[in-house]
Amino acid sequence: MSKKIIVAAMGALFAVAATAGNVFSTLDTDYSGFISKDEAAAMPGLADKWKELDADGSGDLSAKEFAAYESAEKPAEAMKDAPKSAK
Repeated sequence: MSKKIIVAAMGALFAVAATAGNVFSTLDTDYSGFISKDEAAAMPGLADKWKELDADGSGDLSAKEFAAYESAEKPAEAMKDAPKSAK
């Protein structure tokens, strides 16, 4: 794998990490520090995975639970357009 591809992939991962907090804050419309299921409805796919994401069963997503969702979803999206190596 070339160094340019590695650098681009790492940049995408860091960008995802930087924006995860912004998405969480945007979804947390009542500023409770948690995302309710109603608030999660604004993000397609998030409510669909609610039971697996709400690891502690509290009924809300903490920043940590949401970050786990973001890290699982975004790297796959970032890498889908990465150049494929020639065989």
